[in-house]
Amino acid sequence: MRHTIKKLHLTFGVLLTLFACGDVVEVTPELREAADGYLTLLDRGQNEEVWHQSAIIFKESVTLDAWLKQVEQLKKRLGKAKTRMQRDAIGQQDPANHPPGEYVMMNFETGFENDEGLETLVLFRQDQKWLLAGYFLK
Repeated sequence: MRHTIKKLHLTFGVLLTLFACGDVVEVTPELREAADGYLTLLDRGQNEEVWHQSAIIFKESVTLDAWLKQVEQLKKRLGKAKTRMQRDAIGQQDPANHPPGEYVMMNFETGFENDEGLETLVLFRQDQKWLLAGYFLK
């Protein structure tokens, strides 16, 4: 029987509901490279580097210590990622109650050693680069 994974809301929990009214977007090579880079760092346990390479809005919403504790607890319980398939990408421009700008939410169906889950990356365009603005796992 499949174990239930509790939601991990590290930043911008409201963004998930906000994207319900977004549009499906094409995953450009730039978006793919950014997402793959963050997921690779997470898979390697380089969680501090993820935080340092993230958007300012991410760093303002979660301290480095809180980020490290939350991710390490989750990964310890789930184990290493074994499979990952992108499900969709949803874009949103200037969402209400958030810093203005371009956001893309990318969902991945991920199989871990001990369970399965839906990983969500929220990427934010800052200084002409796609940077992490949120990471969720349920």
